[in-house]
Amino acid sequence: MDTLIIDELRVLAQQTQDPSISIFMPTHRAGRETQQDPIRLRNLLREAETQLQQREMRTPDIAALLQPAYDLLENSEFWQHQLDGLVLYLAVGDFHLYQLPFTVDDMVLVGQSYYFKPVLPLFTNNGHYYILAISQNDVRLFEGTRHTVGQIDLPQDTPSSLEEALRFDDPEKQLQFHSGNVQANAQSGIFHGHGVQGDEVQKERIERYLNQVDAGLKKLYSHMRAPWVLAGVDYLLPIYRSVSEYAHIMPDGITGNPESLRAQELQEQAWPLVEPYFRQELEAVIGQYHALADSGKATDNVQDVVAAAHFGRVDKIIVAYDAQVWGEFDRENGKAALHGEEQKSQSDIALGDFAAMQTLLNGGAIYALTQAEMPTDSPLAAVFRY
Repeated sequence: MDTLIIDELRVLAQQTQDPSISIFMPTHRAGRETQQDPIRLRNLLREAETQLQQREMRTPDIAALLQPAYDLLENSEFWQHQLDGLVLYLAVGDFHLYQLPFTVDDMVLVGQSYYFKPVLPLFTNNGHYYILAISQNDVRLFEGTRHTVGQIDLPQDTPSSLEEALRFDDPEKQLQFHSGNVQANAQSGIFHGHGVQGDEVQKERIERYLNQVDAGLKKLYSHMRAPWVLAGVDYLLPIYRSVSEYAHIMPDGITGNPESLRAQELQEQAWPLVEPYFRQELEAVIGQYHALADSGKATDNVQDVVAAAHFGRVDKIIVAYDAQVWGEFDRENGKAALHGEEQKSQSDIALGDFAAMQTLLNGGAIYALTQAEMPTDSPLAAVFRY
């Protein structure tokens, strides 16, 4: 199962087949509840069938379109390895599914493109973060929110240990500086090997190891802005910070050997480190919006936000994830027309979803709030680049 990262999102956002089906559902990590998850998906697929029939799609075509999702119903192994949410995207010749480290509401949407608002917490700047737990023997990466955490697979070619990263080193050097002969003082960051030269060689090996780890993780973080919390012994964390190209590593980390810590234990220690960052950043963005609202550099007018997002002018967008505005958008003249409710027509789109995706794909930041938390009565507010 793929990890939903920004590059994947870019590809999905360019998919404009009609019909495009988006299915969201909560899932369970363990326990009896996992037995109810395939039943829940079956009910959602029946809802998708109903919506497709309303579009006068032929029954054999509906069956072929939904078959990849129906195949999951009998896959007991699949349902035993879930996180907190699941999203499925289906179009003719196109099928994707992604686990989510947070719960989502049941939802089926059939339109001319995929629907993304429920997955935006993966990419928003007000509550989504990562934990990188790293030691010489193990590398684990987690996605976290205030209440949830889930481990994600490392990108291909990311070493999971120092031994794996340096497995092609000179065998004699491997033997000379084996972990049994080289130790590190976690408090002082001093390496104890065969004198000063041994210390320097071991430090150089660890730097090369962490460089390889960071090179592999760059495939994930190259378009991210979410903070990362490092977990590891004292001497490793500053070395990783020095070699990493990621600009949003938190200055404070979780110190100590992380190998024995479960995901939930890491999340409980990480959240107090990132919560002040999120609170301060969101307050600053809302303050910036209010300061610029009368200058033409910020607005809560839905039509203007949608057009600006399409043309890459939005630097920051604040979205009410529990509200939606339906309408049409003419990409050539940049004009949006609002509808009171979903029209179920080919040209009808979720404008808030569209604006958020355009902002994200053009390098802007997304802040997802409830409508009650919004700094305006509008479900959209934006700060422009120019």
